[in-house]
Amino acid sequence: MIRQLNAADAESFSRLRLELTRDNPVPMGLTMEEELSRPIEGFRAQLSTPAPNAVFGAFKCDELVGTAAISLYNNFPSSRHKALLWGVFVSPRWRRQQLSRSLVDRALSHACDAGIVRVNLTVYVPNQAAVALYASFGFETSGVEKETICLAGNFYDGVQMSLGLRAP
Repeated sequence: MIRQLNAADAESFSRLRLELTRDNPVPMGLTMEEELSRPIEGFRAQLSTPAPNAVFGAFKCDELVGTAAISLYNNFPSSRHKALLWGVFVSPRWRRQQLSRSLVDRALSHACDAGIVRVNLTVYVPNQAAVALYASFGFETSGVEKETICLAGNFYDGVQMSLGLRAP
């Protein structure tokens, strides 16, 4: 089941993020110490932002096992046509079951319904599975930011990708 998350899901959201960071911090873009430093109130606020911002969660046996989110860059009318796709994560225990695909599809449908015409994202590389997933939806690489994050003294680039949902 996929549904939109809300403030009541903050603890589950935090648990999933910790599991993912423990497994591999590169896709998360944060160290475990950074993730642990995030207060639960911040997650509650993040899950309560007004529409069209939304975080979607995939549940298996009442457990949150994956997420995908859409957020506006800001509320200025000049940029309300574009959004950021972020937080596309699936528990390592539930991968290879098309959950990421279903979550991204739900987030993009939500963005389209909200009148968003362009969705952008960043993939920290190496992460060929994520790049391939987004390319299968029609996302195109629009640039590469060198040394986007530094984890344990190692630098990782960020591949910028973009998708037009309809003609502006």
